Amino acid sequence: MASIATEQEIEAYIDGQLDAEGRFAVEDYLGLHPDKAAQVMGDLGRRSALQLLSRGAERADRGAVRDAAGETAATGFWRRQRVPVAGFALAGLAALALAIVQGPPAYIDDALASHRVAAMRADMASQLEAPSFDAAEIRRATRIALPPLPTDWKVTDVQLFPTHRGPAIVMALQTKEGDQFSLFTKRGHNGAPEEPDAIRDGAHSVAYWRRGDMSFALVGDGGPAAVDARAEVLARTSS
Repeated sequence: MASIATEQEIEAYIDGQLDAEGRFAVEDYLGLHPDKAAQVMGDLGRRSALQLLSRGAERADRGAVRDAAGETAATGFWRRQRVPVAGFALAGLAALALAIVQGPPAYIDDALASHRVAAMRADMASQLEAPSFDAAEIRRATRIALPPLPTDWKVTDVQLFPTHRGPAIVMALQTKEGDQFSLFTKRGHNGAPEEPDAIRDGAHSVAYWRRGDMSFALVGDGGPAAVDARAEVLARTSS
């Protein structure tokens, strides 16, 4: 069945009022309708620019802008942008909002989508989780090299995840403290930095990095700093 999203659902998506399942449905629809995706991207971009200007105005009353961050949508059907600002006057902030720099790599969208799918699978009795996997077989079939995991982390599910940019492997993980994550692994540099960096996207945080020709994204429900710290552990094991 073709994916369908109403105008009301799209407006709720832009306003950040949908749950994970609702966001996934709208994102799936936008991925099949590039014209509508471009319109939504523009709406999200204008909203982020206004947020930047509003934050700048508040800080200007105190004499200086110390810190501001903006996010907009593009890459695929939306692109997140992160703009650190320090010492800019309000006029400079307005110009910056109209020319927002490139943010995280495009595959972050796929990592977030795969995390939501993994969460759905975990909640469905008819979808059996597959924690056992053969890393050598995965590498032969997909050319994707999975990173070593900390010995106290538990793998609860492993799935092949198809994307427009090629196959990826998604691993559902649980730490010894009981924290739940998903690790998205894909072949290629994909614009990722060599050291983990993290962003917040709604209810989730994503840390992304690469090692050699493999790109990774660790997705969790904690704050960016917490997810980034876990990613640092993974990055060290794969060095």
